Amino acid sequence: MSESAAVYAMSKIAVSVIIPCYNQGEFVLEAIASVESCQDPVYEILIVNDGSTSPVTQKVLNYLQEKGYQVINQSNQGLAAARNTGIKKAQGRYILPLDADNKIKPAYITEAVEILDEQPEVGVVYGNAELFGEKTGIVEVPDFDINRLVAGNYIDACAVFRRTVWQDCGGYDSQIPQKLGYEDWDFWLGVAEKGWQFHHVSEVMYEYRFRANSMVSACNIPENRRELFRYICSKHIGLYATNFANIFAQKECERLEEQEKNEEIAANLSKTEVKLAVLRSQLEETETELQVLRSRVKETEAWDPRAKIAELEEELQDLQGELGRSQGENQSLASQIQDLQQQLAQSRADFEVQREEALQSSQLQQQELEQTRTQMQAQLDELTHQSQQQTAQLQAEWEGQLQERDRLHHQLQSQILQTQATLEQAQQEIAAMHTSKFWKLRAQWFKLKQAFRMTNPVKG
Repeated sequence: MSESAAVYAMSKIAVSVIIPCYNQGEFVLEAIASVESCQDPVYEILIVNDGSTSPVTQKVLNYLQEKGYQVINQSNQGLAAARNTGIKKAQGRYILPLDADNKIKPAYITEAVEILDEQPEVGVVYGNAELFGEKTGIVEVPDFDINRLVAGNYIDACAVFRRTVWQDCGGYDSQIPQKLGYEDWDFWLGVAEKGWQFHHVSEVMYEYRFRANSMVSACNIPENRRELFRYICSKHIGLYATNFANIFAQKECERLEEQEKNEEIAANLSKTEVKLAVLRSQLEETETELQVLRSRVKETEAWDPRAKIAELEEELQDLQGELGRSQGENQSLASQIQDLQQQLAQSRADFEVQREEALQSSQLQQQELEQTRTQMQAQLDELTHQSQQQTAQLQAEWEGQLQERDRLHHQLQSQILQTQATLEQAQQEIAAMHTSKFWKLRAQWFKLKQAFRMTNPVKG
């Protein structure tokens, strides 16, 4: 054990929590509080001020420094350099990087220390995450799989690892192009190359603040992502050459799965469009019926039985006049007048009842049709919205698939060219070896040795 390793082994501090901070003063107090929720005093906290310019951040960091916290100030050099600065000053034998806007669970430190103390072959301990902020939920991280890791990073920086692991890998790479990110992925690939094992704790060990404008968003710009992948793949070409078959097979499987998913979405979209067409047709029929009913209502409202009543009254007056002229001559006429009077009264009553019933029926039917029309319009709007969302999702997924296919094609071409160059170099070396003086002497030696055996056969 080296002198520095012996010092770390004797220290009461087991874990050094490194918190880089660049203009995130409004969050850093929450991060520190989450670390201090661990009741076992086996940790230290080092805050690295990476050249913050925000007045709020500067005020918070000055306050922390006055309260006795370890605050290391440096000019802005990026996340990787800030972590390296903190780790160089750390006293713990284990390191836990914690971004200033995230938090850890109380048991993370003690559980990770127990695992690393008992399993010397394990270099990294990581757990599941809980999202908070603009998005919430639990992220269940998979167990370690080198084929999955070389295809893309899935282990967050918030993991506990041995200080010797950091030393073996030469620290975090601060030379990543334009400091775009992926320091964690590069670091984990280096750890895997050194032969260290990863231990996954299948429990929530830290909380990740989801922000739409976080630094990770810059990595998702196609041009930046291509540059980062090219840099990392070239740096760890040994891992990619060894696992190329598995990587390609997995990407092809994922491509087929995405294709099946897109086909399913397209089928569902077609079904939705058919439903929309049916609903539109039904809505048109309902509107036609509603127009017919409105026309009938207008006719009913325009129909007035008073004209018929007036006609009957006029006829009655004529009959009464005729009756006055011939009252004694025609008794049957009086009976007719009486019948007409009864019919007139009954007609008046029937007309009023029929008119009232027709008005009520038309109003009820109009209300029902209006309600049906409103419901069908709501269904039509909802299905239209769903169709637009599914179309947008299908377009986004298809574009992402095309970008991934182009990236994989470019990566395969690069690896093929590199492999061809390596093969040509090996062939040139073999050809040079065959023409070298040593090779000729070697061939003559074997001929002399064979001739010696023939002139001096071994006796049984």
